[in-house]
Amino acid sequence: MQVIELRNYVLQDGRRADFIRYFEEHFLLSQRDEGMHVLGQFAVVDHPDCFLWIRGFADMKTRRRGLDDFYDGAFWQARRAEANAMIRDHEDVHLLQPLDLIERLTGGLSLEDRASEAAGLVSPTTGLVVADFYRAAGRLDRLVHAFEERLRPALLERGHQMLGHFVAELAPNDYPRLKVTQDAALLVVLTAYRDAAYHARLHAEWNPQGELKSLSTADVVTVRLQPTARSIVRYGVSPQE
Repeated sequence: MQVIELRNYVLQDGRRADFIRYFEEHFLLSQRDEGMHVLGQFAVVDHPDCFLWIRGFADMKTRRRGLDDFYDGAFWQARRAEANAMIRDHEDVHLLQPLDLIERLTGGLSLEDRASEAAGLVSPTTGLVVADFYRAAGRLDRLVHAFEERLRPALLERGHQMLGHFVAELAPNDYPRLKVTQDAALLVVLTAYRDAAYHARLHAEWNPQGELKSLSTADVVTVRLQPTARSIVRYGVSPQE
């Protein structure tokens, strides 16, 4: 998969549990049938009405074909009204390109590996996933190089599980019905932890964000995510160095 979407939805008040259950019951296999792969589903920690999910595509051509076929197809059309009624905003979306093996993100797992889990269940056994958004002060390649040469090895050495790092996919968004952000200065880093307490302890001992401060424009934006039981992306499945 060479194209990734991070899709952060704001849901109607009190509807997150209902939406996640409905989403996982109906929109996992049905999207894969059209060449679109739902990799991760998360409740956003400290934001009770936010749901973030990750979708992957082989390339931009496959993305366009999959989006056309899915959203114009009978399956979505029959369910769009119920799904959309639970969504307040769906336009916070980053279109990204992975800079690492996709198996680090997924652990090589498929939807079938989580199919026995209850739809909509947010379980503490899946750990914590953290998305850090860095913006380059100058050339993005310098920020990426510094991350790969200095920060990534340090994260691994100190017990952070690396899931992947990403930059913006800058090919034209040829499906304008779905808005996306394509920030040419952006570096997104995904890490995972056994729980929130472990993440807090590691960061109290050493703040990794400070390592790239001289190459970044502002403070790092951090989003903490609780994977659902059916999420492929979670703590403990990614092969590490």
